[in-house]
Amino acid sequence: MFKTLKTILLEKQFRMRLIWTFLILIVYEIGQNVLIPGIDKQKLTNLINSQYAFNLASSLTGGNLHRFSLFALGLGPYMSALIIWGAFSSIKSFQLERLSKNKSHLLKILITIIVAFIQGFVIAKEVSSVSSSSIFNSTNFSASFIIAIILTIGAVYLSWLSDRNNELGIGGPGVLIIAGLVSNLFDGIKNFFEEYLIDFFTFHSIIFVFVVIVGAYFLLMIMVFMYQAEYRIPVEHIMINSELSADSYISIKLVPAGAMPFMFGVSFFAFVRYLILFFSSYFSLRNSLFSSLLKNISLSHINGIVLYLIVLSILSFAFAFLNINPGDISENMQKNGDYIINIRPGKQTESYINLTLMRMSTIGTFYIDFISVVPLIIGLRDPVFTNYALYLGVLVTLVSMVLTIIDQVRALTEKYNYDVLLPFFDKRRF
Repeated sequence: MFKTLKTILLEKQFRMRLIWTFLILIVYEIGQNVLIPGIDKQKLTNLINSQYAFNLASSLTGGNLHRFSLFALGLGPYMSALIIWGAFSSIKSFQLERLSKNKSHLLKILITIIVAFIQGFVIAKEVSSVSSSSIFNSTNFSASFIIAIILTIGAVYLSWLSDRNNELGIGGPGVLIIAGLVSNLFDGIKNFFEEYLIDFFTFHSIIFVFVVIVGAYFLLMIMVFMYQAEYRIPVEHIMINSELSADSYISIKLVPAGAMPFMFGVSFFAFVRYLILFFSSYFSLRNSLFSSLLKNISLSHINGIVLYLIVLSILSFAFAFLNINPGDISENMQKNGDYIINIRPGKQTESYINLTLMRMSTIGTFYIDFISVVPLIIGLRDPVFTNYALYLGVLVTLVSMVLTIIDQVRALTEKYNYDVLLPFFDKRRF
């Protein structure tokens, strides 16, 4: 802790990163308070209650539909765009891997704009008030179009802010997501205490609040354990003294995918619903095919929950192997003369790491699926539990993001702390 504070105070580059992150958070908070006019609050409340996936996707990606500000959509459109880009990239005939970095980035932004506009237009069409046409001096359709443009600008600008923080600050998009999560979590906690300790204050409500607090504490401890637990594969170095290489290992987290499957899965799931609602506005099949699709991919319907479970599982394994590439690790170990005891370098090492990662991913996938889906299944009988899934998701994402940023701060601290990196290095020789 002392070394971290010392690094923050003495290292100019570290201080500049903190300053940039602080400035970006100020801009983010300003954007969250730039409210969009022409919205019927009752219609907005009805939309959030009826379209649970919209509220969940917004809350988990730094947005807030309840506030309906410039950044109401959060980073959801950008995350959906990345999934769409990944799907197109897997099709070799498109040859997207040949594109330059700038062209790839521009195409991702273009997809983000399209996704954000569809989401913004669907929401605007559902929640715009009668006075919106007079506010924007246009028809109801044009007013919805203008609101959608404003939301699109906010979503694209927020994705740009996350890129800038990733380049200049600390924590990348995680900082913006944490800021949104904390805001949503505090609002939920405030409403919870007001309901049970003020509006309906009884002895039983006190007991209930106490049980919830204790349960939340133990649940938080479990989440921290799951995201910090790791399996360590010892690594030997040929040309380095064994005293220095004694603690060398390959670390594979118990949940190697982190909270990424949850955030991306919810964002993409919500986008599919946005897309169906968007097209249902212009086709006569609204009461047949589109209504059936919306019903079957709802998180309050068993078919939708099963589909959501499948999406989460696929993304969990995909992000695990995206975060840890057994082929690259094996190749680098072979080049550096490193090896795992009783395992041949090369393909055998890659297979061993691949098998270990698959086992950890299976555990991590089961954990993510359990946390995400169980409250939704219980919610089929009691809709109140569906809201708990939102706060569980917020808590899971918050814990994962905070631990990731702590690891990044620790890595940056060690970058400037030679006493940590080279404990056996004798500076007095120089």
